[in-house]
Amino acid sequence: VIATMRDLRKRDALEAAAGAALGRTLRIERLDVCSDASVAECMATVPGGHVDVLGDNAGVGRVGPLESIPVQEMQRLFDTNVFGAARVIQAVLPGMKRRRRGHIVVISSVMGLQGIVFNDVYAASKFAVEGLCESLAVQLLQFNV
Repeated sequence: VIATMRDLRKRDALEAAAGAALGRTLRIERLDVCSDASVAECMATVPGGHVDVLGDNAGVGRVGPLESIPVQEMQRLFDTNVFGAARVIQAVLPGMKRRRRGHIVVISSVMGLQGIVFNDVYAASKFAVEGLCESLAVQLLQFNV
């Protein structure tokens, strides 16, 4: 198992929870889903690039009415929540399709199904994630992914 996080300085709690598995069946790597280079660097640490299960729970939130959120903040949120998921899926998908097996689990939010007041931008990003994953699920059936 490879657990990833953007900032390895925050890994103490994860290492403590890992216990004896750390270094034996679990290792921790740096991965910033907002960076193509970081995704590629992390994938290079995977033996043979062979990923059986991808669990993607990277995400950021933003509360506030649409008119109060600068476009640059919206782009940052979408870069993490939507394009980040797309980046890591793109990285593992060719191998999964070639092997004709694999699992991709993307953690979204109830706000990907129903918007909530003052969560306009966050809900929009989660709706996008839901659409991405629903479309992929249909396409990937033929590959047993």
